[in-house]
Amino acid sequence: MKKMIAVTAVTATLGMAVAGGGFAAPVSAAAVTDNKDVKAGSVFAISDNTTLKAVFQKGLASAPNQAVTNDGVTLTLTDLIYDGNELVAGIRQEGGSVDKNGSFLDNSKNVDVSANGKKMFYDTSVSTVPEDNNAALIQLTKGIIKQQIPDEFKMTLKAYANGVKEPFIFNVQVNKIKSLLSLKPGTSKKNGKFSYTVTSFQMTPLTMSLQVSFKGEVPAAAKSKAKPVRMLYDLVDEKGNVFSPWSKVFEKVKTSGTEEQNYSSFSTVPKSITVKPFTYSTDANGKIFQDSQGKWAKTYYKDLEMKIAVK
Repeated sequence: MKKMIAVTAVTATLGMAVAGGGFAAPVSAAAVTDNKDVKAGSVFAISDNTTLKAVFQKGLASAPNQAVTNDGVTLTLTDLIYDGNELVAGIRQEGGSVDKNGSFLDNSKNVDVSANGKKMFYDTSVSTVPEDNNAALIQLTKGIIKQQIPDEFKMTLKAYANGVKEPFIFNVQVNKIKSLLSLKPGTSKKNGKFSYTVTSFQMTPLTMSLQVSFKGEVPAAAKSKAKPVRMLYDLVDEKGNVFSPWSKVFEKVKTSGTEEQNYSSFSTVPKSITVKPFTYSTDANGKIFQDSQGKWAKTYYKDLEMKIAVK
């Protein structure tokens, strides 16, 4: 379990998917049609992440196009979007060098982001764009640390480029994008000693959030001789598209309380949302079972499923 936690922490820093994991990475792909009339220079437009392409094409991302030059190298903040759960910035470089991993950013030094002068304690990852070595995405995702970030704030982003000692500092206004859907179902389900209530659901073009209150011991998972790590919740639309929450499997388990689980967003506003509670199955030593595809095996609880109609 300690090794799994370490791997998760490292891969989150590097911006890669967790090998063998059962949860989706933030901002996962959704089906959209490419728009040929995109603005030149946008990192969102050339990214292989189709969710960001869709956000860009719908005109929801801002385009600061703020450039900073140090030692003959220019970095430009081309794109920016923030929805409360996640902040994604597109960076383009000119005149610099690319390392063996295809990155022009110096990954030995941390990217630092603050809101109104206060550090944002979000999980940060940096990823390259396969189609263009001169483009990169900086992604901040809400993590375990709870922090109040206003809907509008002055952002300071500090990044480093290969071979340049001085940091590249960007200062730009950030405005939170509006939600596409906001629901407060207040619906409850129970299985033995465990029960939960969906108190709210929020959806933006970038992410989704499910808030639940729960109490009682989590039902035993199939094939497992150990107690389930925690209850997690898949979200499924009427078309069968399934989204799993960002990793919470290693967080401390509580017998009661309120929590928020976050997801990538459906490509369109759904007509209905089915909440499918699940746990991971473990053996007596705490090792998580794998399915036939090598992913962590899930145990679903049919009697805890909940369908929410979107009006």
